[in-house]
Amino acid sequence: MKKNVLFFVLMLSCLVGFGQTVNIGDILCTDGSTVNREAFLTSGKTAKGIVFFVDDTNQHGWALHLAYQGAKLWSPENHDIAGLQNFRQFRDAINDFDGYENTRKIREAGNASLYPAAWAVDFANGWYLPAAGQIRYLYGYIPEINQSLETVGGEVITLTNDWWLWASTECSSEDAWDINYQGAEGHSKKPDHYFYVRSVINF
Repeated sequence: MKKNVLFFVLMLSCLVGFGQTVNIGDILCTDGSTVNREAFLTSGKTAKGIVFFVDDTNQHGWALHLAYQGAKLWSPENHDIAGLQNFRQFRDAINDFDGYENTRKIREAGNASLYPAAWAVDFANGWYLPAAGQIRYLYGYIPEINQSLETVGGEVITLTNDWWLWASTECSSEDAWDINYQGAEGHSKKPDHYFYVRSVINF
């Protein structure tokens, strides 16, 4: 009887958290699990990223890297990347959410010297340069994200108008989209002053 009870308890403990709803601001851990801010400090887990989007399953989405990957040029030269759609209008660019595929195409088109922003991310381990729509979504949850970043000792999102994040969304052969925290957009490939890379990952 005791063995049966023990087996039941063990099975129950394995099922706890199965199908657990993930929320904006939750912490993605290196073991693939997610925990909320309140539980993280006593969880014994190591943070990997901060959740800023959850899909319809309530279990998967996108997470932001804990740190910036540095100020980078998008590209020092004008090249129109084959297979990478050009979004001439920002209203169209913000409907681009496929940063992973964009980053893959950019990296296949050239090396780190030609496309430094896309090569600044740890693509081999799933991190990529977010698309314009993903960055716009990210900026909608700055309070929750920054609070979680402070909890885990990460770099908070910088809230100044002259601090821009590069998107993997291309505007033309000469321009790629960049966005600041207020949602203002620009497009260029060459400025590197206050232009930054902050990678994201799917989970």
